[in-house]
Amino acid sequence: MKITFYKTANMLIIICSVFCMLTESSCKKNNDVPVTPVDTTLKVNSLSTTTLHYGDTLTINGKNFSATAVNNIVTIIGVSATVQSATTTQLKVIVPALGNITGEVIVKTGSQTASAGNITYTPDVFVAGSQNNSAMALATYWKNGTVVTVSTNESVLNAICVKAEDIYVAGWERINNLQLANYWKNGTKNILGIGASAANTIAVNGSDVYTGGWEVVNGFDIPRYWTNGAGISVNVTDPVISQVVLGNGSCNGIFISGSSAYSVGSYRNSQGRFSPWETTNGITPANTIPNNDKHCFANAVFVSGTDKYVAGNQNNPTTGLAMATIWKNGVAANLTTGNNSVGVATAVFVVGSDVYVAGYEQENYSGGGLTYAKYWKNGVPVKLSTASSNATGITVFDNDIYVSGWENNGTTNVAKYWKNGTAVTLGNSANASSGNAILVR
Repeated sequence: MKITFYKTANMLIIICSVFCMLTESSCKKNNDVPVTPVDTTLKVNSLSTTTLHYGDTLTINGKNFSATAVNNIVTIIGVSATVQSATTTQLKVIVPALGNITGEVIVKTGSQTASAGNITYTPDVFVAGSQNNSAMALATYWKNGTVVTVSTNESVLNAICVKAEDIYVAGWERINNLQLANYWKNGTKNILGIGASAANTIAVNGSDVYTGGWEVVNGFDIPRYWTNGAGISVNVTDPVISQVVLGNGSCNGIFISGSSAYSVGSYRNSQGRFSPWETTNGITPANTIPNNDKHCFANAVFVSGTDKYVAGNQNNPTTGLAMATIWKNGVAANLTTGNNSVGVATAVFVVGSDVYVAGYEQENYSGGGLTYAKYWKNGVPVKLSTASSNATGITVFDNDIYVSGWENNGTTNVAKYWKNGTAVTLGNSANASSGNAILVR
């Protein structure tokens, strides 16, 4: 019994030793297995498309996005885009209005940033004006060449403004032989005038809609300025008599810069001549723009930084012929000479130090020559047509110059716009039409 116990005990010791060795070997082997770290690197794998248009939904595929939409910041060519939905592997964003045609999509989540590569943006081109049917002019705008008619009554559009999905156009409509100033928001009409009137310009800032034009009050066509449909008549300080006067004229241009609305127009002064005026936020009496005390009109305004540019025309003191003119902070620069030509500036757009002005010039006044659509870049003219024509609006998008207007085809005037000097026809060739304002986004 004693010997057996000894052997059994030895066997137990051996078994325990082997078990411990196996266990130790197994534990040691498990400890040697490398642990793969979790990859938390933000990465973009692909885009649903690289050709974008305003309002499109762009899908961004990748990894390590935040599943909370607002925690992902997406910019497209430097402009913030709304992230509509998010998972850790996919973002859906709404393409905003951009200012350039090509650029990069960038995603930022937390402290990490990833490039999604370059895209190409196709802008929308809006032109407001009129298109005649067999009987009369109809208020019309074109979006990328597609015609939209906002009234079936005799009517004309003179201005356009686009904010997000909302399209604002301004002009006039004749009902029961009374012409009234109106603006339309997404096709819904808002009547501005009570007496005979017209709206020439429109601008939108937040929920505020600013419209300018003229209205007959007590027998005189008075400059009018409407804020959200509430109108005021523009009084002007006449420097000749140092008094406030309310004379014939019109509000022709409004521009929003920051929280301020700048407007310009013209009035008949105490000497019977038209003079230009300007206001800020509709405050009257308006200030008179420095001029040569001859017939002088302010047709458009643009504010860039602290500089204010006003486009219009003033008569040559010797010949009495109109000279296309641009004022920068009240200092006039003539674009045409007025020696044997008639020039009018209708619109202005500024990019950096470059000043673009649209209008027309009748180059040979004494010979009864044609008027030609033109634009001036920093004072240098560019002739857009060799037929009778007019340029009415101008804008610049990513170095491309767009000008609205019309051109005569030998029978009638046809609405057009020019992109870098190349004409794009909008109206039909049989009935008269005109492009009176342009916007690109």
